[in-house]
Amino acid sequence: MISNRTINALDVCVVIAELQHKGRVSTTTLSNRLNLSVSNLESILKPLKDHHIVSANKGPGGGYNIQGDIALVSMWDIASAFENTLEQQDNESDGLSAPASYEWGLEQVVIDTLSQFVLADFVDLTAVETPVETPIQNRFKLKPLAPPLIPKAPNSVFQLFMTV
Repeated sequence: MISNRTINALDVCVVIAELQHKGRVSTTTLSNRLNLSVSNLESILKPLKDHHIVSANKGPGGGYNIQGDIALVSMWDIASAFENTLEQQDNESDGLSAPASYEWGLEQVVIDTLSQFVLADFVDLTAVETPVETPIQNRFKLKPLAPPLIPKAPNSVFQLFMTV
């Protein structure tokens, strides 16, 4: 019942939730981490944005993050953006055979199971709570300048004649 696209969407949301304490997560970071193409990621992220699970910012420093608290986003909330339930399919079909009762029961088991887990269950919260901070020396993170070099001897013909 659950497609590979839905499984990839669950993985994408877990990675975004793990890395969002560092800032917004870019598609290149997601692509490298999950071994998915950028175009495939964008086709996964669009329904997630439409269902208000992730939010996005464009431009430099942009990227994706989970909208709201990760302890309130259930795995079914993510999966429902990609999976049609039998009830939805039954309303869309005209005159096709109705699903059997075991299909309804199997679907309900999957929905109940995914609804019991939230995104925070799959995120290592110890890494989120204690980020490693490096001291910033100045605004641009530049090394201090070397002391100026003062010549001890004349370095041109003009300085040679001026000192004599």
